[in-house]
Amino acid sequence: MEKMFDMPTCGGCRTCELACSFKHTGEFAPVVSSLKIVDKRDGVGFFVSLVNGEEGARLACDGCKDRPSRLCVDFCKEKEDLDRMIDDLMKKDF
Repeated sequence: MEKMFDMPTCGGCRTCELACSFKHTGEFAPVVSSLKIVDKRDGVGFFVSLVNGEEGARLACDGCKDRPSRLCVDFCKEKEDLDRMIDDLMKKDF
């Protein structure tokens, strides 16, 4: 299942996608990342898509439970916003 949320503070650098893919596979391959940055047609920021089950090549988000912090968040310039949004999504029936 995929959940999408609006992140107006996102600059679209996609570093979170690289960090996530590296955590899962040991390689920088955004195509397998649990999250995906999606361009908005209108407005400020980007949409962030998060998957909780394998979807195509994308791997399920495990919340980096084996780490002290989420790797995508560690490399995001908007750490607090991304961490809060992932927390909210993980708490829901996701």
